[in-house]
Amino acid sequence: MSLGLYSKILGIAFVGILASVWGLAAWLLPVDGDLARVGGYAENDFGPRAPQAAFDQNLFKVTTDLKDYDKYYDVVVLGDSFSVDQESRRFGWQNSFINRTGLSMIVFDTRRYWPMEIYELPIFKKHPPKVFVFESVERYLHERVAYFSGMSAPSAAPSTAPSELLAGAKPLGIKTSEQTASLKAGFDPDHVLGHLGAVVQRHLGLNNQVVEIPLAKKGLFSSPNDTDMLVYFDELKKQNLGEKDYADLRKGASIYQKIIEANGFTRFVLLVAPDKSSTFAPYLKDADRATANLVAELAKDPALPVPRTDQILAEAISSGKKDVYLPNDSHWGSIGHKLFADALADHLQSSESK
Repeated sequence: MSLGLYSKILGIAFVGILASVWGLAAWLLPVDGDLARVGGYAENDFGPRAPQAAFDQNLFKVTTDLKDYDKYYDVVVLGDSFSVDQESRRFGWQNSFINRTGLSMIVFDTRRYWPMEIYELPIFKKHPPKVFVFESVERYLHERVAYFSGMSAPSAAPSTAPSELLAGAKPLGIKTSEQTASLKAGFDPDHVLGHLGAVVQRHLGLNNQVVEIPLAKKGLFSSPNDTDMLVYFDELKKQNLGEKDYADLRKGASIYQKIIEANGFTRFVLLVAPDKSSTFAPYLKDADRATANLVAELAKDPALPVPRTDQILAEAISSGKKDVYLPNDSHWGSIGHKLFADALADHLQSSESK
């Protein structure tokens, strides 16, 4: 074979491979959901098609530096990706909560800071917030809260907490606008290579981070594939929890509450982001894939300040609302975020009347 012919063959092969990569990039669409990205699933299959109600700008402050907490805020949130990593989407639950209540808010990442690092800050002690919210996704709730059960509860200070948490605050009344997912070709070779790598690993059993669970009901999501649900594998670890774990969780939540409220002013709220595998339990083909509802377990102690986020989300799904959770993602769509915000606001309003 002559050198010229060999070079032509290599050139044609290279062009063919490049064209294939670009073609696959166009078919995959830009990455949007964490589950699709990590699990090697295509946005063409699991990407949502329904528009999301987004704010023009975020109304809350998120920080990765404790030094940024240098003034009074009505609400301090220590949360995970449901509170911290939703800024770019602009329909995070905090926007809806602030829009309804008019309260100011700062948000910290619980994966970066321990609770005591927040409430030991001089600004927290000198100008304590009206409300401290600890938000956690359900699958990590036990490990994040149950360890408090081994601590001693502090003595409660005389209560000087405001009886009307929402009094004086004015709803902002900001209108949202529709935000649709991009259906334009992404042409990102890195996306293609990452996707192909995740697909190969998944089929070889080397990537089990994302689990695909068949659904018994269609129409729960707006994605082209609405017969299967993607979840993170660690949701299923909740199936190993038992009665002692639930008891430790309730005890830990109670002590956590007493620690935060020891200043006599700040109200504590434990805000749980339910997992897909518990929220969609009635709609799974295999009931054995459902996991424990830890919000319901916490609610067995009526003294705990735990809004029933499980119920408000489940009711929306049963009423026929799509994309309460995003099909390609572990987080909610704008509907779910709005419901989560309402659950917190309703809880605070109900506590004012007690």
